[in-house]
Amino acid sequence: MSKFSEYGLMFLMVSVLALSIFSFFSTPKLQVDSRGKLLQTASNEQYYQQKSAGLGSDCGDLKDMGNVQHLGHHPLKYAECLKKVDPAFLRQATGKTLNQLIG
Repeated sequence: MSKFSEYGLMFLMVSVLALSIFSFFSTPKLQVDSRGKLLQTASNEQYYQQKSAGLGSDCGDLKDMGNVQHLGHHPLKYAECLKKVDPAFLRQATGKTLNQLIG
């Protein structure tokens, strides 16, 4: 192998390692229960508020399981958002129907 190839391979390996480390530390650690369901905590609340603000909508991503679980934790506050979620997906994410959540 030529020196150029060796340096290129080393650069690639260092780049992949740096990207892996950055991704690990930049990914938020959401708090979930033993079944993987999102817990109603202040840090989870803050994460989804920031995420929805970035999308320019109070509802956030209505196809994101964790976001829909978050909305389900605050059914009175996000009733209009919950009405926009696909009923089957809402049931899968929260374990409840729209009527069970908002009455």
